[in-house]
Amino acid sequence: MRPSLAASEVLLVLVLVVAVAVAVAAPPPIASGGDLVKTLCAKTEYPVECEASIVPKPGQKLDAAGVLRLAMDVVRAKAADAKKVANALIADPKTARLELSPLHGCVELYDETSDSLDRADKAIAAGDKATTATMLSSVSSDVGTCNQGFEDLHVTPLLSKQEEELGKFASICMEIAAAAGLY
Repeated sequence: MRPSLAASEVLLVLVLVVAVAVAVAAPPPIASGGDLVKTLCAKTEYPVECEASIVPKPGQKLDAAGVLRLAMDVVRAKAADAKKVANALIADPKTARLELSPLHGCVELYDETSDSLDRADKAIAAGDKATTATMLSSVSSDVGTCNQGFEDLHVTPLLSKQEEELGKFASICMEIAAAAGLY
C-alpha cells in the first residue's frame, strides 16, 4: 500500500508545483473588485479626461481590451472631428494658400489614424502585442506630424486645439495598453 501513497504524494507535490508556476506566470489582476475603467484610467497621465471619455454601455462587461477599444473609439471620433474642421478650413476662401498644404496633410494623417486604429483593433483581437504597440505609436506620431507641417512653413498651426486633444487621447490609449499588458 505504501507505493500508492507515495504516488499520491508525488501527485500532490506536482499539483502544488503547477499551481505555484501558474500563479507566478499569471499577471496580477488589474482591478480586483473595482471598476476597470477607473483603475486603468488612474494609470494614465490624464485620468479625469480618460474616465470622462470612456463610457461603457449600460450592462456592458469590459475586460482590459474592451476598455482600450473604447479609448480608441474616442481617438477615432476626435480624428473625425478634426478632419471635419480641416476640410472646412480648406473650403474656406479666407484660408491662406500657404496653409492649404499642411491642412491637406492633416486630413491624410487623420485617415491614417483611423486606419492605424483599425489595425490595432485587429492586432488586439489576435493577441499581437507588437503590432498593437506599433499601431498605437503610429497614431501618436501622426498627431504630432500634423502640426509639424504648419511649423515647417512658419505659420500658426490651425488645428492645434484638435491636435492637443488627439495627442492626449492617443497617449491615454498607449498608457491603457501598457498598463493592461496589451503591448
